[in-house]
Amino acid sequence: MFPNPLDYADLPAIRTNTLDDTPFTKEEIAIVIKNLHKGKALGPDGIGNIIIQQINKRFPILLMELLIKCLHLGTFPDPLKLGNIILFKKEGKPEDEASSYRPISLLPTIGKVLEKLLNQRSIYHLERLNKISDNQCGFREGRSTELAIHHLIQKISESKKKNPHVVVLSIDIKDASGNIQHSSIVNYLDNSHCPKNISTIFRNLLLNRKIILNSSELPAIRDQKMVWPQGSCSGPAHWNLVSNEILREIWPENTAIQAFADDFVIISHAPTKIKIGY
Repeated sequence: MFPNPLDYADLPAIRTNTLDDTPFTKEEIAIVIKNLHKGKALGPDGIGNIIIQQINKRFPILLMELLIKCLHLGTFPDPLKLGNIILFKKEGKPEDEASSYRPISLLPTIGKVLEKLLNQRSIYHLERLNKISDNQCGFREGRSTELAIHHLIQKISESKKKNPHVVVLSIDIKDASGNIQHSSIVNYLDNSHCPKNISTIFRNLLLNRKIILNSSELPAIRDQKMVWPQGSCSGPAHWNLVSNEILREIWPENTAIQAFADDFVIISHAPTKIKIGY
């Protein structure tokens, strides 16, 4: 649950020379805050979504100045990174195994607002600059499982027209977002030509992130050094960015790939069973 990667202390610096993104707008912030679900469990700050909504309704400049300053400084304040871990047992799994539980991280509300704003900006730039492979249909607006299946069937049909023998290999990457190294996220953000302040603040978000696990005795506090917490909105977009390395690989002419989030399907065709490898 608490991986300890070697690259954490040597997280690469942001080297991009792209311009900074523009400050968050009042309207942009208002939409994110308005869409917060009122019934969500509280994070370690004890501030509910409805309280933030009322504060922004009466004093919109207060939160706007804080969020804009964070973007300007490229800093995600440490108290807003703290997550309170709640364990949910998976149905039908044995109680005495750690893998039987799904950890959900309850995050501070203001931190969630800041992360959502950053995530929206980064997704906009990644899509505008065509940095996400067309073969990825997961975690993307306007794309769905139906579209991924349509593309898959199309690729299989095209393969069958070319050769009589077709192999379809399905790969489900276990705990994909939980095994992404921080250095990979920073490097891919740096190379994606996202605005410098967006990349810088995401790098800062990865530093000194901690989680609390309450017990019958004292709360246990640990560094969160690898996984994106369940409850964080940035993990899916960053998974898509990192998984581009696989999807944009130059595959052999007789091979195609299709993905939906962390599910990958590889299609290969050949004139004989021997050449296709079975």
